[in-house]
Amino acid sequence: MMASRTRETNETCIEVFLKTDGAGIIKVDTGIPLLDEILRSMAQAGEFDLTVTARGDLQTGDHHTAEDTAITLGSTLGEAVKSGIGSSIVPSGQAVAMAAVRFGEPGYQGDFELQSAAMAGMSLENLPHFLRALAYSGRFNLAICAKGGDDRSKIGAMSLALGRAIKKAARDEHI
Repeated sequence: MMASRTRETNETCIEVFLKTDGAGIIKVDTGIPLLDEILRSMAQAGEFDLTVTARGDLQTGDHHTAEDTAITLGSTLGEAVKSGIGSSIVPSGQAVAMAAVRFGEPGYQGDFELQSAAMAGMSLENLPHFLRALAYSGRFNLAICAKGGDDRSKIGAMSLALGRAIKKAARDEHI
């Protein structure tokens, strides 16, 4: 399925194009290196075509850009995937992450602890907020957890697990 959305606020302008059964063509530029990495990893693991362009008030921090990117990507996912269930467990370094999604039932449960305050231009307190906004805007229930390893390993494993879970849910919808 294919969908696109644009979101403009006083703080941001976000454009998202998504094709869930794509060829893995990924173009991401949010101005936040860690958020770009998360989005690329999700898209690669999910085998999506994904284009995300975000312009925001980064001089005040990454909160608005991260949140509005999540809202825009989530609503795009919700348009492309109406129903379906998927889950994935992914190791990365010394970390292991699990993500499970169910489209059509908004909700969020996160179970992970990050030690650093920030990484690669993103305040890590915004990661759970990003994931929650993604799930509620996409009208899917997301359960995600990570244990072991350092912050980068946990975030990498969660990004891959989420992409794979969404891919499975998108394919489940067509069964």
